[in-house]
Amino acid sequence: MFRNRWVKSRLTALVCALLVGLVVSPPAASAASGAAPITKPPMGWNSWNSFAGAIDANVIKQQTDALVASGMKDAGYEYVNIDEGWWKGTRDAGGNIVVDTVQWPGGMTAIVDYIHSKGLKAGIYTDAGRNGCGYYYPTGHPAYPGTGSEGHYDQDFLQFSRWGFDYVKVDWCGGNAEGLNARTQYTAISDSIARATAQTGRPMVFSICEWGGQQPWDWAPGISNLWRTSGDIIFWGERPAMSRVLTNFDSAQHASAQSPGHHNDPDMLIAGLPGFSDAQNRTHLSLWAISGAPLIAGNKLTEMTAATRATLTNREMIAIDQDPLGRQGTKVAEDAQGLQVYSKVLSGTGKRAVVLLNRTGSAATITARWSSLGLTGSATVRNVWTATDLGSFASGYSTSVPAGEAVLLTVTGTDGAPTGRQIVGAQSGRCVDVPNGGANGTQAQLWDCNGQPQQAFTYTATKQLTVNGKCLDAYNRGTTNGTQVVVWDCNGQTNQQWNVNSNGTITGVQSALCLDANGQGTTNGTKLILWSCNGQQNQQWTLR
Repeated sequence: MFRNRWVKSRLTALVCALLVGLVVSPPAASAASGAAPITKPPMGWNSWNSFAGAIDANVIKQQTDALVASGMKDAGYEYVNIDEGWWKGTRDAGGNIVVDTVQWPGGMTAIVDYIHSKGLKAGIYTDAGRNGCGYYYPTGHPAYPGTGSEGHYDQDFLQFSRWGFDYVKVDWCGGNAEGLNARTQYTAISDSIARATAQTGRPMVFSICEWGGQQPWDWAPGISNLWRTSGDIIFWGERPAMSRVLTNFDSAQHASAQSPGHHNDPDMLIAGLPGFSDAQNRTHLSLWAISGAPLIAGNKLTEMTAATRATLTNREMIAIDQDPLGRQGTKVAEDAQGLQVYSKVLSGTGKRAVVLLNRTGSAATITARWSSLGLTGSATVRNVWTATDLGSFASGYSTSVPAGEAVLLTVTGTDGAPTGRQIVGAQSGRCVDVPNGGANGTQAQLWDCNGQPQQAFTYTATKQLTVNGKCLDAYNRGTTNGTQVVVWDCNGQTNQQWNVNSNGTITGVQSALCLDANGQGTTNGTKLILWSCNGQQNQQWTLR
């Protein structure tokens, strides 16, 4: 989490679109990685959104009991995560954490034992820096000193493991304020967790909370289980807002980074907080479920309404989020601005989860076409929130979606033929290729055709050419000769739209320039650019 409003300027709302089915798993965590061997996004509860630093053993016990009594445990919520405020910042002469036994009678082992006695797992919090958020940004929060582990990584994470914790969240307030490099620090923490696990035999889920400023989706999958992609979904003292839910949802659209046990994290849930309606709660959970995001509740479980409980424990929604394929749903259509269709491939044959999201200020009809979902023939549709079978439809399903809300569906039909196609240069005989995992700004190139995912493009109904969860893009919206052709998070802009023409050219919708092998190059590594169409063979392409 982050605590100060100036950090808001770091947020960038990204919307990623990818025709369903093209997902590349990140490198597997190495033997030295601290990532626990989980396969699904974590589900549980965290103390921060409702209690901030005002926590003690009684608060945690009450919420633990309510998690069980509410049916959330039976629905799959298993972690009780103690956030900042648990530690007063004192160390002894040996540098060991000193726990306030008034706040935590019996120490942290006692509260962990209580959580475990309920059949649940326990989570703890620290910061990657020397100090934590309360040290740097105390204004407006209950008084508590900042806490951080920098300089004590091996010592602290071994202590957490010995106390019995199953999950650790590591914040970035200190790392940010102290000018640290996120990848370096979190890799060191991952190594410390791995060493602690080797000593205690207790693996811990590793949650990176870096806020997305240093693009953790590019490096965190190999060292952690989940990584925050944005700032806080709610700031202490504010009321929840759907605009923040949408911003955080957009920030987490990095489908190529996600795989079973490694998840983009758009932050904790605010469902059930005062000021959020039941319809907003359902929309919020629809977006997190289609993303395969962690479901970490943050409301006061002891005061939860029946409607909130029903939303959080909806088994069909949870099954979508927890689907064993571990895919992240992606945007597959936006026929009009703000009227969006997201689809997620589910395990089994011909199964999809679909969200129809209306970002506009008026109710509107949104259509999900089976061709955009990778299905062929007719398909049956079910509304998740109403638990209603809606029938069989020949080519798609349309419904009116209220302003600012979403409809969550499951669709069952017949998988179509694979949609990933190679783009082959007529002059070179080589394929359009996106090297090195395809981070934002990676320039497309020619390479020997090899059938790998970085050469499998999908041409969508909205004229995007998608690969590995990103869109082929005219860099910086360029419209002049020599503009680099790169990949970037899909955003619906015209510099990411392409006409695939019958004469063999591929032209940018915005620029009307041709996709071109630079300098008429034909060798591996030749870069792709935009250039005025001239009829030459280096501007001729075949999709096969």
